[in-house]
Amino acid sequence: MSEHSENPRNPIIQLIIWCIAAPILSVWTLVSVLPIVSVIRAWGDFGDVLIALVFLATSALGLIAAAIAYRMLLWDRTTAPIATTASRTLRAAALAAYALVWMALYAV
Repeated sequence: MSEHSENPRNPIIQLIIWCIAAPILSVWTLVSVLPIVSVIRAWGDFGDVLIALVFLATSALGLIAAAIAYRMLLWDRTTAPIATTASRTLRAAALAAYALVWMALYAV
């Protein structure tokens, strides 16, 4: 018989975090396209265009592009170590918190 080294509540807590983070991140990905429209609508006003470009750079699209560029710069034909479930859940929770703050600031 194998012994469980994890707390039985830990997977349940991780599941709850993922159930909260997944809809937030999916909505944020869709809302991240709106700064492109803001740039087009504000074209000619330097301040509004600059604000829209900052939101575009810090949106999900900007972070995805930065992550891809980072991985391509560090790529040396080796595999990255596999992250633990707890660390992936922590990253998802942190990214969901960032997404909530980003969407709140964009709504203002």
